[in-house]
Amino acid sequence: MSSPLSGIEAAKRRQFAATLGLFATLFIAVGAVAATGATTAVVKAFVAVSLLVALVLGLMAWGVVRSVRLDAAEQRLDAAIDAVVRSNGRQMCDCDVEHDPTEMHIVGDDHALEACEHDGSGADCAHSCENCVLSAMRPSPNRTRAQRLHGTAT
Repeated sequence: MSSPLSGIEAAKRRQFAATLGLFATLFIAVGAVAATGATTAVVKAFVAVSLLVALVLGLMAWGVVRSVRLDAAEQRLDAAIDAVVRSNGRQMCDCDVEHDPTEMHIVGDDHALEACEHDGSGADCAHSCENCVLSAMRPSPNRTRAQRLHGTAT
């Protein structure tokens, strides 16, 4: 989850953004109509408050729409990463749990993914980083990401 708004489904967030946008438009209309009337200090203050509320509501609507777009982009990126890993004959973990980067995901003898903690030296498990399904996604000091994904040397 990239933000607390991500816990709310996208359709509800879009509806909320549209509602905020409509209220912002309403406050702009109210302020504009009030500005065409008498120009007393109270009316000027009312116009200013109305336009300020419209601005705040508009910014809130923009923020909600932006959160929907960011979540959609994150889902597209996750799908692209999954497609690249699958194209190399590997399979990502599909348990719908976000994993800690220190976990390794090893395909065992029965072809099931098992996760284990790994401290970099192998003290927590007997696996090596080369056997990890996510090894292509980890940085390397001497190979580029493309080389790691395609299994080529330096």
